[in-house]
Amino acid sequence: MKAAILFDSSAYLESPLKDRDDLFQVDFTLALPNGDIITESTDEAHLEHFFQEWMQEGTEQPKTAQPGIQDYHTAFQKIIDEGYDTVFGVYLSSGVSGTLQTAHSIGQEYEDRLNIVNFDAVGLSVNMEQLIVQMTHMIDAGSSFEAIKDEMTWLINQSRFFIAIEKHDNLIKGGRGKALNELEDESFKTLPVLEYVPEDTPVLTETFRTNKNRNRHLAELTAGFQKKYPDHKIQVGIGHTLSEDRAMRLKTAIQKLLPEQPVEIRMIGTAFCSHLGKNALSLGLMPVTNEVD
Repeated sequence: MKAAILFDSSAYLESPLKDRDDLFQVDFTLALPNGDIITESTDEAHLEHFFQEWMQEGTEQPKTAQPGIQDYHTAFQKIIDEGYDTVFGVYLSSGVSGTLQTAHSIGQEYEDRLNIVNFDAVGLSVNMEQLIVQMTHMIDAGSSFEAIKDEMTWLINQSRFFIAIEKHDNLIKGGRGKALNELEDESFKTLPVLEYVPEDTPVLTETFRTNKNRNRHLAELTAGFQKKYPDHKIQVGIGHTLSEDRAMRLKTAIQKLLPEQPVEIRMIGTAFCSHLGKNALSLGLMPVTNEVD
């Protein structure tokens, strides 16, 4: 088996992982109110300009577009041309995007040349990265197609992915925040935590009055998650929308309860900054399969 991994850009991978020859990406784009089309990015200067120019109060919200059909054809053909016979696809939660469905549909045209299995990451950002990291370890170790498929399915089923946002309106306008509608009429500002669940938009789990209390809650969730897997290490990842200081405070809260637990911090790119708004955080929790531990 010579395996490649195809994923959409909401994974926001960083080097050296993203530089692997066996990883292939299809990109989200955004249509700006002035008519320009841009490819999403995690470049800090790009994001600063994006928030200053297009995410101000009263500005029409940019519209995200999933990778196009031709993007998948191009990716599959490149994978074939480079001698791969197997593709593991990792895509943004099917509850908020059609990337998984499109990948499956286009992939059927290549099933005579490729063995393809697609995974719904039930999240984005660090959740997708955590899955891809473990997948590459199993590929490098020479694991079989069925072993990788089974372990990745188990990891997805065990993982949890949360978002913590400052403002409700961007997510609601983008069609991913129906769970927040009930908060719109509240007289006091609340800070919600939502969880991604299979085949649905994010569901509201808790609301808080302060970031400190919300961070404590997320840290306690992380500690509880670790206790659930006494025979496994866990991966903990924090994503942020140009708000690294807030990500660091959440990391500190987690490591206050779990001093030895590594916590990765990643930037979230333009497409989901437009939905989550500035100062939002994500939290991904996933066990480490014993196959790669």
